Amino acid sequence: MLSVLTNTAAAQAVRALNDATADVTLHQQRITTGRTVNGTKDDSASYIIAQSLRSDAGARRAISQNMARASSVLDVAASGAERISDLVNQIKSRAYGLTGITDTGARSAIYEDIKGLVSQIDTVAKSADFNGTNMLAGRLTPHFSTRTEIRMTGSQPLPMFAYMTALPKNTSQAIIGSTFGTNQSGIELDTSLPADVATPPPASLDPETAMQLQPATVQNAAATFSYSPGGQAGRIDVAFDAFGIGDTMEVLQNGTRIAATGQSYAAGGGAVGLATAVSGKQVVSFDYDPAKGPLTFRFNDGGAAPGTAWAVTGMALSPIGSPIVTPTITTTLNGPDMRYDTFDYDVTTSLTGDKSTVRSRDITAQGLGLDSLDGADVSTIVDRVTWAQSQIQSALSHFGSKARALDGAASFNSKLGDVLDGAVGNLVDADLAKEWAALQAAQIKQQLAAKALSIANDQPKIILSLFDKVA
Repeated sequence: MLSVLTNTAAAQAVRALNDATADVTLHQQRITTGRTVNGTKDDSASYIIAQSLRSDAGARRAISQNMARASSVLDVAASGAERISDLVNQIKSRAYGLTGITDTGARSAIYEDIKGLVSQIDTVAKSADFNGTNMLAGRLTPHFSTRTEIRMTGSQPLPMFAYMTALPKNTSQAIIGSTFGTNQSGIELDTSLPADVATPPPASLDPETAMQLQPATVQNAAATFSYSPGGQAGRIDVAFDAFGIGDTMEVLQNGTRIAATGQSYAAGGGAVGLATAVSGKQVVSFDYDPAKGPLTFRFNDGGAAPGTAWAVTGMALSPIGSPIVTPTITTTLNGPDMRYDTFDYDVTTSLTGDKSTVRSRDITAQGLGLDSLDGADVSTIVDRVTWAQSQIQSALSHFGSKARALDGAASFNSKLGDVLDGAVGNLVDADLAKEWAALQAAQIKQQLAAKALSIANDQPKIILSLFDKVA
């Protein structure tokens, strides 16, 4: 039927042209973006899965960046620890060099060399920083602290006594007195806690209280020390602080127990009974005869109680029969002041939240116990350096094992990231050769549809020929 109102062929041609144009647009978009799925309209299931995989891949890239930063932190820490290890080895060799040297000038020169090496340890430890993270010195943290200074003044000089203490890491110590002897001796104890632990600040802080607030351990709470008070006979008064938990101290000379906590003074260096545990500040007195040899100090001989700490805080030598010397004690509460603290450096290694924790180590001169070496006491220097070497070895082992673990996790994370990228590509990437061929076919269809529409639009013109006059 011929009609000027209805042209079915033209309508069909329009639909064909629109479909062909849509196909051309689709394939052009796929070629332009390189993807067959550019949005949820294309394929909801594939798009949602691809988005999830992209999220995982992006998270893994962020994790890889964090692990790369952590690896750099550990590289710096390991390099610094290795350098400090070399310096400590040099200190040990210098200390052995003091053995047998009696010339004061030569000993002084070697000791100055040792102090210079100790200073270098601090420089290396505090400069081993990467992006604000220092694994060798710790993290600056506000602290509250109690500083207690104990002094004893006798009438005769005593050689400097070595540290006889069992203290946690949160308590530092410094001996008061000259190198070769003074009639005044004592010790300064500085117990500190981070402000976030000690808030509000305590009225006073001793090592055992500090351990209860911030768990720590004490090395050698049961220990034995040897000390030679010199060639002057007399009565020695020893200040001993057991803090809160009971501890014992015994003093032996030539195999005889001449003093003990909980026992009365025995004149003439006579024997006394077994020590009993005491708490708080005590003064233990005994008569000293240099002809009987050096003294042996024995602490907690039957074993130490958990959480205990103690310190010999002073000594005084006086004539036998003179009044017992009592210590002068000055206590100051300080803070908050900034101090270096060890800390945990957590590195996320997986999408499930798995972490590798690296513990910072205090291998500054103070942390290694090398900040107050006595040039006259070679054996103590060697003992402290040996202990420092064990701490550095522990740090190197820790940093090395953590670095290897991070390298393994980073390698696995990188491979898994590549797999995720490949999975996304399999879901949404376009086959460009196929899309190019499809685009060519769609363009031909578009041109044919346009021709068909032109022909369909010409068909109603036939009606005009029916009304032409016969010539």
